[in-house]
Amino acid sequence: MHGRHPLTDAELAEIRRRRPGVRASLACESMYLTVEEEALFEQMDKERLTPDECAQRIIQFSRAKRRQNAPASA
Repeated sequence: MHGRHPLTDAELAEIRRRRPGVRASLACESMYLTVEEEALFEQMDKERLTPDECAQRIIQFSRAKRRQNAPASA
């Protein structure tokens, strides 16, 4: 998928329809989304980001969390 083409209503509806199954699958692996992570996915839906843009946003979020949790250097 090249370029920016916002998600259509049908694409967004399909993502939202599948989300409970994704949560259940994660729970089977003892993985649960935090409130912050849920908010991130809601924001991405609201902005109708493409899958590539979502992946980039998740990477940015993950890196920011790692930096936040990294011990301060001496």
